[in-house]
Amino acid sequence: MRATLRRYRLIEARHALGWLPLVSLLVGIAMVVFTAVLMPLFPPPVITFMERAFLIRGMGAVILLNEYVGIYLMVFFGGATGLIRALVEPRENRALDMLLSKPISRRAFLMARVGPVLLASMAVGVVMSLVLGLVVRPFTGEGANVSVAGAVGAGLIFTALAVVLLCVLVVPLLLVHDALQGLLIAFAMWILPMIPTAVLLYRPDLYEGRDRLRDLLVLGPNLLWYDAAVPRLTAITLAVASLGAWGALVLGTRMFERAELR
Repeated sequence: MRATLRRYRLIEARHALGWLPLVSLLVGIAMVVFTAVLMPLFPPPVITFMERAFLIRGMGAVILLNEYVGIYLMVFFGGATGLIRALVEPRENRALDMLLSKPISRRAFLMARVGPVLLASMAVGVVMSLVLGLVVRPFTGEGANVSVAGAVGAGLIFTALAVVLLCVLVVPLLLVHDALQGLLIAFAMWILPMIPTAVLLYRPDLYEGRDRLRDLLVLGPNLLWYDAAVPRLTAITLAVASLGAWGALVLGTRMFERAELR
């Protein structure tokens, strides 16, 4: 029975993943390298604007800010695409009843489809973070306000955030019947944590007298402001993210076990 279940999980993993993780990984690595090469070629006024807008200093900080967004983007939307393919398309194609007619529980079906997507997304983020540590090295050293440890740690923090959001995304994806609806929900979830950062860019006056709130909410720049504390913050974030991901998956599993399939 265990051998059969392992074989079933392998089949579901191959179906859910396909070439998506490899493509996401290659595109992610290229994005990290391309950003590090491209940003120094921008006109100085553009770099100065970004420094003033996000309260950062130096080319290394400007590069990292863009890299963080890239990691968050690739990990989340690569995973969201896999989840939509694994959970929404069978219901949209009216094939979910047939898939669940096998002698397996709904929980086993859900974990067999969701687990590989989450692990692949996590792997993409980890590799991108490590590559980021390599490309940022020329901008570190004595007097620099960025570090390799801070860059890798921040990349892992964004990876953890993206994976937790993917776990939360499982819940609404179990309820929708259309891939476009699932994509719109995914985009809304992705953009929500970035809204405070956009506020800093367009309405910085809203943070006047609220420095602690700004430091807490402005995701991306705050990891550059407190670069030295990022390695310690990374450990805390990973622990909290693990609990959050587990809770979201438990909720999704219980919903799926009780949900109507129509």
